[in-house]
Amino acid sequence: MQKFLLILAAAVLFYSCTSKETIKPKEEVKPIEVPKKTLSFDFEIQKSKTNISLRGISVVDSLTAWASGSNGTFLRTTDGGKTWTNGKVKGFEPLDFRDIEAFDKNTALIMCVDAPAFFFKTTDGGKSWKRRYMNRDANIFFDGLAFWDEKNGIALSDPIDGRFFIVTTKDGGDSWKEIPSINIPKAAKGESAFAASGTAISVYGKELVWFGTGGGDKAKIYLSDDSGKNWRAMDAPVKSGSSSGVFSVCFKDELNGIAVGGDYKNDKDNSSNCVISDDGGLTWQIVDKNQPNGFKSCVLWNKDYKFYFATGTSGSDYSIDDGKTWKAINSQSYNSISISKTDGSCFVVGDHGAIAKVRFSLK
Repeated sequence: MQKFLLILAAAVLFYSCTSKETIKPKEEVKPIEVPKKTLSFDFEIQKSKTNISLRGISVVDSLTAWASGSNGTFLRTTDGGKTWTNGKVKGFEPLDFRDIEAFDKNTALIMCVDAPAFFFKTTDGGKSWKRRYMNRDANIFFDGLAFWDEKNGIALSDPIDGRFFIVTTKDGGDSWKEIPSINIPKAAKGESAFAASGTAISVYGKELVWFGTGGGDKAKIYLSDDSGKNWRAMDAPVKSGSSSGVFSVCFKDELNGIAVGGDYKNDKDNSSNCVISDDGGLTWQIVDKNQPNGFKSCVLWNKDYKFYFATGTSGSDYSIDDGKTWKAINSQSYNSISISKTDGSCFVVGDHGAIAKVRFSLK
């Protein structure tokens, strides 16, 4: 009997051990793959009805944009680029208007570059223009103007008596005041800015402003955090010489910005043509791999699609990683870009009356 009980206990123990459920390892759950979307660009060529060189462009919204260029010419569209009207500032037909700032379909400020330099303003859609600034100094050469808002703006000229010449406005360009030269660092021999696109000077927020230079032994980027009252100059590792340097500066926020340029006489060369900053312009790092293709005269930030857009006579490029790498869009020659702060509408302009409306999409 005792032997039978021992055998029974052993059988129960064996059965209980072998009948335990085996725990299977959990199957690995693979993440769902979301197809990556590609940013695409469509350049809609416009009929400008002119053959002049266009370097100024200012987009108000999806309907209204203004452009400016040589031979005293300005252009305006109020139907999104379907039609453009062009005219001249009467009495000043020989002037070269390298930059324009538009406020609405009726109001714009236009800038003449060299001596005697003039700023004119219209409030009736270009039917009439009133002089708002004049400078007869033989060394004056304005490179660009920029506005923080409809009232506060700033304009930059090449050095006079060894220092860059800067004026500001607080009333929408109706009057201008010179920044004391003592507050601006001395320019190096041969140093100047470039008026290729009107974007050598750039603003952000309410008081931040930067401008880029070249022409001398070193390219530099100047910065001010008090609306241009005081300035500091920082070296930028961009190729610099008589035809090369920083041509355009753009910041997407207080800290992160890009400067582009190169040599406009050798526009296929892409060496040392782009630098980036993540500390508000205090230091700059060269982009030496996957940089923009060739010389670039303008760069802007598209806040809606989150990318930098650059153009020049070598073509257009874009970057979705704050300028660290760039991809070519096309090889069409343009001088300048403007993107509406209101709705992101974009136009580019170039030589021989070239204007295109640029549409962006994710596919």
